Amino acid sequence: MTSRPTATSFAVLGLLAVQPWTAYELVAQSRRSLHWFWPRSEAHLYAELKRLVERGHAEAEVLEGGRRRRTRYTITPLGRAALQDWLRTEPAPPALEIEGVLRLLLGDQGSVKDLRAALEATARQARAVRAEGLPLVDDLLTTGGEFPRRLHLIEPLVSFYAEFNRLLIRWCEETLAEVETWPDTQDIGLTPRGRERLERLIADQDP
Repeated sequence: MTSRPTATSFAVLGLLAVQPWTAYELVAQSRRSLHWFWPRSEAHLYAELKRLVERGHAEAEVLEGGRRRRTRYTITPLGRAALQDWLRTEPAPPALEIEGVLRLLLGDQGSVKDLRAALEATARQARAVRAEGLPLVDDLLTTGGEFPRRLHLIEPLVSFYAEFNRLLIRWCEETLAEVETWPDTQDIGLTPRGRERLERLIADQDP
């Protein structure tokens, strides 16, 4: 019995709706798109392609030639209809998964040094991701990328992710400055700077 499709199923199906891909090509494309906001392992993507075929949402064609055989996947009419049905549903609530933030929540179980290192690493990682993405942005501006006709969809995603990383870096820097004033990680309570931030949240409730 085939498992029920997930959001990742439809993410892969959506790539197939753009054009047919071999498994290798689809994984490479996911690194340029899904990877930034819906990261999944290569093994997960390969397995999802097979499940799409089992559901009848995609078909696989073996291509001969070269040193090895390749399999190209194409969306089926049933798969396109399923994708359109899914796009009419309400998306799941936003979720945030950042291990550096988790380390802060549990910071009173470790040292100030440990917490500082976690925050510095998170900021460094965010800067690295930002640097990795800038050549892709430059390519969109200079060549239009692989799908110029889809830039009206791609640009808002790129801009969102850039702003998110900028926010994360700024948050790490501000939190590091706060942590530097702590003698320890335990029993500090609400600091003046923390109170100011919470009061600002109450004062500015607009989304």
